[in-house]
Amino acid sequence: MLTQYRKNQRKIAMGLLSFHENLKDQQHLLKEIDTYEADDRYQLYCYYDEGSDNVQGVIGISQLEDNEIMVHDISLNPSYRGEGISMTMMKELQALYPEQKIIGTPATSAFLAKWQEHK
Repeated sequence: MLTQYRKNQRKIAMGLLSFHENLKDQQHLLKEIDTYEADDRYQLYCYYDEGSDNVQGVIGISQLEDNEIMVHDISLNPSYRGEGISMTMMKELQALYPEQKIIGTPATSAFLAKWQEHK
């Protein structure tokens, strides 16, 4: 289940985001998480399995003016990879924004193409 990120989840979210190559540097990571916390156009969601209190993944988006959502970050805890959770996260994201087209950045576009094939 996707839930909106709360500041008390900062360390968990930073840990998951740190799996990205471009966010290995702590300064870039802090800037990324600060953007999600400060800019209303950006949203970070945490994914929980229904029967668990553990965050299994995060997905970060921004809302664009032309009825599009851009996926900036998607990251899973390595112990949950290969279970289809990222596809479930995208399905739930689309359900949250049913009227908006989901697009990616250069870093997320390959994943989004895979998701489009999976739908």
